[in-house]
Amino acid sequence: MSDPAVIPAALYGLRTWRPAADEQGERLVGAYDDTPWPDHGAWLEAVCTDPGTGDHAAPGARCGCGIHAWHPSASAARRVLAGRRDVAGIVEATGAAEVHEEGFRARRARPHALVCVPGRNRALLARLAERYDAELVEVSGPDAMAAWCRDRGLGLPEPVVDELLGTDRTASRRRRRRRDARGVAALLGIVAILLSLGFAFVNGPPSPNGVYGRTGWVTLPAKDCPPRGSDGSRAPADGPRAPASPSRETNALAGGRCP
Repeated sequence: MSDPAVIPAALYGLRTWRPAADEQGERLVGAYDDTPWPDHGAWLEAVCTDPGTGDHAAPGARCGCGIHAWHPSASAARRVLAGRRDVAGIVEATGAAEVHEEGFRARRARPHALVCVPGRNRALLARLAERYDAELVEVSGPDAMAAWCRDRGLGLPEPVVDELLGTDRTASRRRRRRRDARGVAALLGIVAILLSLGFAFVNGPPSPNGVYGRTGWVTLPAKDCPPRGSDGSRAPADGPRAPASPSRETNALAGGRCP
């Protein structure tokens, strides 16, 4: 696998924040920590805090530091819009940025736009957008969010990402699809085995006497058994006989004979 590309260019990507509050009202903090994002168009500067990777500026090629964002695709839009309590939006990044197949890590960034879809708190998003000098974008869903970015030329096109990384993204997707298909096939196989074991357990072991169910042993009459009479008793071939006693009936069921 080739090393991720490091480029000194402005980038736009998708990410999420969490809403928080301070003395001035609502504000944005990091999605996975409480890092406050500067407001009114100021830049958030990334700093590496991992002591095990050495002293370096973010983003490091051998580190996970930097401000993370997804390339503006429909699948990335679905990710950032999945959490109803998160604030989804588009981030503008400058300085050194390390590009990966699905996104990038940047040295500095700021909110470029906040995204509102049906069912979200528009009033809250409008107040946050005003505080951060960001645009409020109202779209119908993930596909519309990706289309909004594409129409404005925001984000790196796939061919550019492939050229930067020196990889064949189509081949990578095929490998990922094959891996996912194998996983689904294995899961279906396990489910089939469990269903077979459950069916065998419920019905009990095979027996010439019949099958064992929730109500006990169930035995079908033998093919040569005489038909029942109007009172429910069996009649011998040469004439009527008295009904069998309960003990004889039970013994007949257990032995597989005509009840």
